[in-house]
Amino acid sequence: MARKRAIIHQLDAVRSAAKDPGAAYLIRSRLRRALLACAREVAQMQGLKRPVYPGQWVLSEDADPELVEIVEICHQIHQRSKRLCAPSESFDVRWEEGWRLLSADLDLLQNRLEAINPGATVPA
Repeated sequence: MARKRAIIHQLDAVRSAAKDPGAAYLIRSRLRRALLACAREVAQMQGLKRPVYPGQWVLSEDADPELVEIVEICHQIHQRSKRLCAPSESFDVRWEEGWRLLSADLDLLQNRLEAINPGATVPA
């Protein structure tokens, strides 16, 4: 993935923002940017139209399993972050537990991005 380092940098920015749970809006916006960048890179690797909004996932029918896994992880992160960063969410034990799960997902996504085969594309 050509932009893999930039996406990993965005994930690090999410982790940095999460040091202050009161910054839920900042966390959510950084997560959305990182997930959108990842979804766009996956689409581009397949020669598909890049998504416009966070939460849109594009996979071809014969997508490489590495790309499918990355999209699945992104979807999981997106779902968790919607619950975790909701404006009405209190920042107590639910935050700590939610962030623990989301942080593990971010680690998994970063590991998969770092391990992805640069030639993982769908033949034209």
